[in-house]
Amino acid sequence: MSAREPIPLHIVTGFLGAGKTSLINRLLSNAALADALVIVNEWGEIGLDHLLFEAVEGEVISLNSGCLCCTLRGDLVDRLNALLDRRDAGTIAPFARVILETTGLADPAPILFALAADPRLAARFRVAGVTTLIDAVNGEATLAAHGEAQRQAALADRIGLAKSDLVAADARSVGLAAVRAALSALNPVAPILDVAAGELDAAAFLAEPLALRRLDDAPPLVHAASVQSHVFVSEALIQPPALGRFLDLLSELLGPRLLRVKGLIGLADNPDRPLLIHGAQHVFHAPRILSAWPDGERLSRLVVIADGVAPARIEALWAALTGAPQIDTPDLAALTDNPLAPKRGGLLA
Repeated sequence: MSAREPIPLHIVTGFLGAGKTSLINRLLSNAALADALVIVNEWGEIGLDHLLFEAVEGEVISLNSGCLCCTLRGDLVDRLNALLDRRDAGTIAPFARVILETTGLADPAPILFALAADPRLAARFRVAGVTTLIDAVNGEATLAAHGEAQRQAALADRIGLAKSDLVAADARSVGLAAVRAALSALNPVAPILDVAAGELDAAAFLAEPLALRRLDDAPPLVHAASVQSHVFVSEALIQPPALGRFLDLLSELLGPRLLRVKGLIGLADNPDRPLLIHGAQHVFHAPRILSAWPDGERLSRLVVIADGVAPARIEALWAALTGAPQIDTPDLAALTDNPLAPKRGGLLA
């Protein structure tokens, strides 16, 4: 990996007892995850002790898989910056990727925000995917009872359905279908992979997490939870200044309720190379122009994950951006070109 190439950072989350540590232990045995650094929230909560080989300076531990592991007791930003300092100084092995295991009650949104808001971390790391584990036995009840589990599922790039082999045989078909339906209602674009069946292997874990495949067949959303995923698809090419104004307005409209935005956008001035955008709350990573459309389909696709926002408000902004006609709704220029409105620099200005 080039010293200037951003280091992939994988977030593994899931409610208490979902199977996060078991998944990470299994993944670390694959050579594709050699030279990884694993960060865990509390040392006492995980079962990595059987992997320990030798202690390294400070709180960084070498695992017999070849990976490194450290605890996270303080601020994530401080810890990652300190690890970068040691990596750059050569006092620890030059890890090629980071796997961050959150606690069972963690909300991934502040983690994504912290990575985007710190200039150094935003330049040195790229979010390589949020993987959320769901316990198939208790998953439906957990999602219904705990907002943290809902947010973990909604923010996922991929979902691992763990412990499906423990579901009673006489209830397996109906039970797993109910869990999958609840997950799809929260997050209609993330693939759901059966962990016990081996579907969430190293290759699936390391795959580029666009989670923006064709969305036309996404299931209808069930608006029971306050956290909702809003999915948009359009063939229209977007003018870069209009996209910048759209993202500014989206951020201002939703504020802290904007949990995550990710999109693959076709730009009018470069239609052959889509723009990949990714943001958390009101901070956006630098947009990245891909070399080509990943699936060959030239469709702009946007996923907006928000908490407690009426879908119509986001739909109106998207319609204004793409030029879709709506009754009694101003276009994007009318929303932003008002001489009394504050001028914005914008992400793409």
